[in-house]
Amino acid sequence: MEDSTLTERLFSALPDIVFCLKNRDRVYMSANDAFAERVGLGSRWTVVGKRAEDLFPKVLADHYRSQDEEVLATGRGFQERLELVPLRGGGLGWFLASKVPIHDREGALLGIASVSQDLRLPSGQEMNYRELAEVVTEIEQRFAEDLSRKELACRAGLSEEQFERRLKRVFGLSLNGFVRKLRVEYGSRLLVETDKSLAEISLDCGYSEQSAFSRQFKSTVGMPPGKYRAEFGGWWRGIEP
Repeated sequence: MEDSTLTERLFSALPDIVFCLKNRDRVYMSANDAFAERVGLGSRWTVVGKRAEDLFPKVLADHYRSQDEEVLATGRGFQERLELVPLRGGGLGWFLASKVPIHDREGALLGIASVSQDLRLPSGQEMNYRELAEVVTEIEQRFAEDLSRKELACRAGLSEEQFERRLKRVFGLSLNGFVRKLRVEYGSRLLVETDKSLAEISLDCGYSEQSAFSRQFKSTVGMPPGKYRAEFGGWWRGIEP
C-alpha cells in the first residue's frame, strides 16, 4: 500500500466520494476527508489505526465486517452496490459502494480498497435538465405506484432510451433503481418515525406483499426491516449508539 498517499490526494479532490484502504486485519490504513466527515471525525488521519467497530454502530460495523471477510476470503470484490447508510446526527445517505481486494506484485493479498459514491439528489439548478426536473418530482411523489417508463419519458420530451440515460447520468441509477431507492428510503423513515406495522409500511411503499418489501429492504440496507427499526430508532434522532 505504498501508493496510499497518492491515492489519498486523488480522492481528496472528490468530496462526494468516500474512500478508504484497510489491511488484512480490517484496520484502516488510509482514508480521505469525506470518509472522516461521514463518521464524525475532523481529519482523515484520525481514521488510521481504527476498525469499523470503532466508528460505526454495531449493526453497521457487523455488516461491513461481513463484507470485508467475504472479499478477503474469496479474493473477489463487488461493484456499485446500492446501500442506504444512517448518517451521524440523523438522516440517511445513499451510496453506490464498491470494494476490491488489493494484492502486491507477487499476488499476495494485502487488504481492501473501498469506494462509495454519495448519491445526494441534485437540486433543479444542479441538474440543469429542465425537462427532466418535473418528471423526477412526479416520480418522487408517485413512487409507490406502478409507473410507466414510456409515459414518464414522454412527459420529459425524451425517448425511453434517452430518459434512462439521463436518469443514469444524473443519479447513477435506472428508473427501476431510482424508484427502488425512493421506496426503501421512505420505508426506512416510516420504520423509525412511526409505529406502523410492516404490512402497512409495505403497502405505503408500493409493495403488495410484505415479504417483497422485506426482501428488497434487506438486499438494499443489509438488514431486515424489523432489525433496522430496533437498531436505528435512536440514531435517527441524533442519539449516539
